[in-house]
Amino acid sequence: MAKAEEAKKEAGAEAPKKKGNKMVLIIVVALVVLLLGGGGIAFALMSGGKEESHEDKVVVPVLKVAKLDSFMVNLGDPSAFIKATILLEYDQNVLDKILQGQGSGGGHGYGGGAAGGGAPDPTALPGLMQGREPMMRDAIIRVFASKKALEVLSPDGKDQLKEEITESVNEALGFDEPLVTGVYFTEFIIQQG
Repeated sequence: MAKAEEAKKEAGAEAPKKKGNKMVLIIVVALVVLLLGGGGIAFALMSGGKEESHEDKVVVPVLKVAKLDSFMVNLGDPSAFIKATILLEYDQNVLDKILQGQGSGGGHGYGGGAAGGGAPDPTALPGLMQGREPMMRDAIIRVFASKKALEVLSPDGKDQLKEEITESVNEALGFDEPLVTGVYFTEFIIQQG
């Protein structure tokens, strides 16, 4: 019987050890799960909760203006003409993208500078657009010539004219992506005879 009692004591002593080992194992597993979960949460919080992709990046347009010489064009009305000076608004990001596609090495594509070595005119046409200026001017002249004086005198008429000029200039430029984003009149005179 002594042996039986001794065996019970040993079994009783080992049982708490086994139970203690299970508790340690459970605690270790819980800590690992918490650490991994916490690391995942921290990563999600630091990365904004989503993976970055090229589609998520928003490119903000860098809008600049280029001034064209004045236009004096006969309108569609007999003996009516328009004198207008136009600023073309364009997106520098699109221009840079076009320049990169042509292998020019980037840059802003401004041609010519001020006489005497001064700073270039910030409203000068970029070099890439200078080469297409005759085509752009022709497109604008065709839009003006298709209009009657009463069509372009109202604010809505001017807005429609701006949209048509923007579209025509982009077609004349012939790029895959529209470069010109808007048109502004700095001078607008209609003379009817």
